Amino acid sequence: MKKDFANLVLSVIVLVFGCATEELAPKVFGVGVPVLLSFAACHAVRRTPLAGLLFAVAAGGAEDALSSLPFATSAGFFVALAALLRGFKLPLVVAAPAYCAYQLWLWVWLGARLDGGVHVRMLVSLPVGALTLLAVHFAMKWLDWKAAMDED
Repeated sequence: MKKDFANLVLSVIVLVFGCATEELAPKVFGVGVPVLLSFAACHAVRRTPLAGLLFAVAAGGAEDALSSLPFATSAGFFVALAALLRGFKLPLVVAAPAYCAYQLWLWVWLGARLDGGVHVRMLVSLPVGALTLLAVHFAMKWLDWKAAMDED
């Protein structure tokens, strides 16, 4: 019970931090920093399946709200990514090109409403997504250590 409450508090803090970072970070060719997507992938790998799924829904909803996207556009992708990572027990490194795939996902659903061309966005999003995922992974490990999430 105590660990569940700590997990909930940590998840809310991470969600608020991710929203603030995505909103305040500069965008290059219309591509921002995928902090919420990276935290959703980390939660899917490091937490229970239910906690990972709930965080993916919350992070996707927050992304939709921040970006003024139609309902469940991001949430659908975030949940699919979490389900793939958790269902197939894939390592987190497999999620490195997820932000590039997310740009393609947005292009399919939104088309011409995206800033910049889809090819430039995908080209820029690959290194940005991989570096953000790496930074978020280490930040999540540090936060788990500070919150004593690995102890029983």
